[in-house]
Amino acid sequence: MIPKILVVDNNDSITLLLSLTLKTEGYDVETVADGMEAFQKFQLNEPEVLVTDLVMPEMDGQELCRRVRKISGVPILIITGDLGGHNDADALRHLAANGYLTKPFDLEVFAAQVKSLLTNWRESQSRPQSLDDEAESISS
Repeated sequence: MIPKILVVDNNDSITLLLSLTLKTEGYDVETVADGMEAFQKFQLNEPEVLVTDLVMPEMDGQELCRRVRKISGVPILIITGDLGGHNDADALRHLAANGYLTKPFDLEVFAAQVKSLLTNWRESQSRPQSLDDEAESISS
């Protein structure tokens, strides 16, 4: 199955560049320009990774992250010009994100981070969620 990535940024040049980069890596990519549209698409067809800017019209990336976290644990990668005065760890915790990149960033680093998030997500989904689950699977 080809992994689906949702990229959210109101800058068309950035979404095009990120989409082409991810498609070159073999991903199915959908792009949208604002958080409201992103959340609607997310609910219709949940991606395996969400890549989002923070500053956007309609609904900003912070609100998008909050809403997504209420319904899903998929990896979120923040791409932004700044972290709003937060340090790295605080920003990730505050936004419930799994990673971030500060613009401008290297596209190879971007692709590698998406791949890492996807790999970690898939591995976590295939592992038992608790020791009880593990014990139950051993006894079966």
